[in-house]
Amino acid sequence: MRLFTNTLKEIKLGWRSHFFLLTVGLAVAYFLLMTFLIPEDLSTDTQLVLMVEQEELATTMGLIEEDTEISLSFAKDREELDKMMNRNFNSIGIVIGGDRSYPSVELVFQGHETAETREFLKLLVSSYLAGSFNSISDSNVEYLQEIQETRAEIPLNKSFLPVFLMFEAVMMGMIMVFAMIFSEKSQSTLHAYSVTPGKIWEYLGAKVILLVILGVIFTLILTPLTVGLKASFLPLIVVVAVGSFLSSSVSLIAASFYKNLSQSMAAMLALTVVFSLPMLSYFLDGFSPWYLRVLPTYPILFSLKAAVFPELGYVETSGVVLVTIEAVAAFLIAVTTYKLRLRKG
Repeated sequence: MRLFTNTLKEIKLGWRSHFFLLTVGLAVAYFLLMTFLIPEDLSTDTQLVLMVEQEELATTMGLIEEDTEISLSFAKDREELDKMMNRNFNSIGIVIGGDRSYPSVELVFQGHETAETREFLKLLVSSYLAGSFNSISDSNVEYLQEIQETRAEIPLNKSFLPVFLMFEAVMMGMIMVFAMIFSEKSQSTLHAYSVTPGKIWEYLGAKVILLVILGVIFTLILTPLTVGLKASFLPLIVVVAVGSFLSSSVSLIAASFYKNLSQSMAAMLALTVVFSLPMLSYFLDGFSPWYLRVLPTYPILFSLKAAVFPELGYVETSGVVLVTIEAVAAFLIAVTTYKLRLRKG
């Protein structure tokens, strides 16, 4: 009952401190950022600019714009090819001359390509001219692991949604915890509470619950604005709540060792940087070293991705359970730490 009363008190204080208004404002701001400032596509694929000297040769080889399955830009002459390449830094020119029996190929590079890129393109063109380019089919391709036949491609701007959910809904509690704890330290609120029948875990638990509520509100505003109702909201809310519980508990532990906000800035920034490191694995496919996987925010981030984009997979329950255990352990450590601090005066 006291936990419920303390939670209501924290909600009222949070309302007066404009925490709820700040949460709504941040959600809208991130939505506008993803919608208007971050592009949907930021492709860096190499563009091939093709020029065929004889129209008959192009028809014979199947190099016509309507039928080719390869993404190509077609140039009528050398001057147009040069202009098209000058407009695209990542373009490479291919000039095909001669006849079908003895075609000649000239590759036009920008000058910044690596030796590996040049050799790969040479192999690609020679394979096509030899007639083996289109011989690769699903029947002779072996996959090392099972993959889905069709997988929707997520626009670049929407792919930032799990990151923003982790950074704000989960880690927003860090800054707020530090702010609340130091504000109450200056007023000796915890010392006054310790002489009442209330328990320390109820006092700290109410603050954690407030931050979980704020994280869920942020999620329920930003997610529908960005992806509509396609997300798996129940797993999403669970992951956000668990992540917010963990970050708030860790912040309570860190805040107990400092007297004011200015002294704790280094610790707060260090926690933020460390907890943000799994974003490297999120944006760099295949980069997931052990020192990133052991961070609790690693399963949180990828569980958020699975909940926001259900077509990409499912939320791994084992990872969420592990983070829940870590969150409970962190909260118990925080309670013990504050008890010891109070005994020492």
